[in-house]
Amino acid sequence: MTPVSICKGCSRPIIILYNSFETLRPSNQTTKILSWLQPSLVRTNRRSFGTTKARAAFQKPQPKPSPSSNSTSKPSRAAPVPPRSTIVSPAASLQSPRLSYAQKLAAKSSSTTLYEAGPNRAFLFSSYTAGLSCIAGAAVNVLVNVYNVPPGLHFAVPVAFGAVGIAMVYIGTRFALMPAGAIHSIKVLPARSAKASAQAAKATPLSASVVPVRLEIEARRSLPIPGLPLRRFEVDPNNVIMKAPMYNRKAAPSDYEKMLMKQEEAARRQKERDYEMSHLLTAPFRHAARAFGIFFANFRRGLTGEGFAPVIINGVKYKLDITSAYVLEEGRALDRIVRIEEDPALARLAAKKRQP
Repeated sequence: MTPVSICKGCSRPIIILYNSFETLRPSNQTTKILSWLQPSLVRTNRRSFGTTKARAAFQKPQPKPSPSSNSTSKPSRAAPVPPRSTIVSPAASLQSPRLSYAQKLAAKSSSTTLYEAGPNRAFLFSSYTAGLSCIAGAAVNVLVNVYNVPPGLHFAVPVAFGAVGIAMVYIGTRFALMPAGAIHSIKVLPARSAKASAQAAKATPLSASVVPVRLEIEARRSLPIPGLPLRRFEVDPNNVIMKAPMYNRKAAPSDYEKMLMKQEEAARRQKERDYEMSHLLTAPFRHAARAFGIFFANFRRGLTGEGFAPVIINGVKYKLDITSAYVLEEGRALDRIVRIEEDPALARLAAKKRQP
């Protein structure tokens, strides 16, 4: 048998009629498409959907809780979670905008030197030598002119020599005690130091986000004995009181004044060089005189005590060398950390020095 060929003109009206019937069906009914017209992806999804339905049909239904059990049972409350203690490291606390300048220095891994005095050997030598000389002279005077008085003298003579001996002992003691209380160094201890943290916690209750600030001070002892080790102690910055700021801001010179100063300095150096080269024979004497002048200036400091600024630490009076000491940022760092209670007399004197 030979298959009968289908006329294309006859089959087209049948397809059009079938499509019109499909469009007239309600929207809630799904259209069934022949399996051989569906793509492979749709067929696989339908098979997986069918297997899911079958699995759900074979699952055992779970028993529903009765209303009585719901009324008696109370909802379980979640156990409270304890708050985690956050420890702020010094490096992380540096990001806080409220962190002070002292706390930034304390957050470093090593100590920061704010102040360090020079050796001052001539000052120490002059002080101890003058004190020892006065005390020795007073002792000889009392032994010779008070206890071994020659016969025939008036009774007032030993009394006068005794008074002179007491005055010499007082002056010698003052000279010998001139270096006492002189601060050698002031440092900001790091916050990681266990000793600084323990003492700061005892002093004030601090939170974890606050960096403790402690100062380490080395000063000379009160006993006028050369060679004694320095006294080292820690103190809170609020207990350090200065009578005047270390940094004295001077009026900035103008560009014309700076040019004149440079020209004068260059002219002075050229003049000194010309004189040095033209008088070579007397150069050693000039250098010796210059060295003797520096030594005499330090010796005079040991006798008069000039060049020191008073500072009170925990109610005890100490002194800072303001002539030959190293200070961080020209003294501005120390001024920002410790307390400053200006003396009116010192304030007026500093104002006069600032005036041109």
